[in-house]
Amino acid sequence: MRRLLGALALVALTALPAAGSHPQSGPVLTIDPASLLRLRAEQQPVVLIDVRPPDAYARGRLPGARSIPLDTLVPRRAEVAAGAIVVLYGMATVDEAAPAARYLRGTGHAAVFVLEGGFAGWRARGLGVEP
Repeated sequence: MRRLLGALALVALTALPAAGSHPQSGPVLTIDPASLLRLRAEQQPVVLIDVRPPDAYARGRLPGARSIPLDTLVPRRAEVAAGAIVVLYGMATVDEAAPAARYLRGTGHAAVFVLEGGFAGWRARGLGVEP
């Protein structure tokens, strides 16, 4: 538990609220690819969720990501592990996954982040993807 709290503190220091977040819905915290890689290397409980449509997921995804398209998140919320660090991503912008992040935070998930640059940014950096 101490390692998890330390990792969350590290992420909190590097996480920034997304520009334009609505004050009533709270900020959307983002995570950069390097911090995500660091969390995974430290074997922290990270759950990657691809909120893109199923056909986009089928064409490529971050390693280990599961597909929960944005329009199916509400009925599938129980599939998101409680207590894990949740990292959501869309195709390219924070705004694509922001509604999912706000929803999960509002339902009690404490550590919810949106990947900066989404899938496109991850791939542009030459980081691995699964077919």
